[in-house]
Amino acid sequence: MIIENRNIFLAIKLILFVVITGFVARTNKVQAQCGMALKDVVLQEIGEATYLKDFRVRLEEGNPKKPPAKEFAILLNKGTSYRFNIKADKDCKDQVILKLYDFNHFYGYNYDPADGTTYDYFEFSCTKTQVYYLSISFAEANSGCAAAIVSFVGNYNAN
Repeated sequence: MIIENRNIFLAIKLILFVVITGFVARTNKVQAQCGMALKDVVLQEIGEATYLKDFRVRLEEGNPKKPPAKEFAILLNKGTSYRFNIKADKDCKDQVILKLYDFNHFYGYNYDPADGTTYDYFEFSCTKTQVYYLSISFAEANSGCAAAIVSFVGNYNAN
């Protein structure tokens, strides 16, 4: 009787393991397809710049007054020009916004508040080596996937 109960217990554990593993693998696959395929599209749009780093996000729908955002830290070097490309997946109906800032200043973004236009990229000439922050969000707080790429454009004299 004890052996029979133990076999049932092991069978239940095995079934739970298979179900949970399948769910986790499926969830990761959906997110990876969204990010990796989109990253490849953005990568083709950086032109002659040199790829440095990418950031991929999937944001859930949120409050339009304060849209959900994903933030990342990045170290940028004085005397270097960077390009920040951003793109939402083709199914997203919302405008994706990429902001660059530190705790004291706002340095730029791909959005023109005067007319509501978003651009595929913006460039930044770094005048101070430090940690900066990138924020990715959607203008109307819709759900969707986005990918951003930071690339090296060139060096300049930053005296």
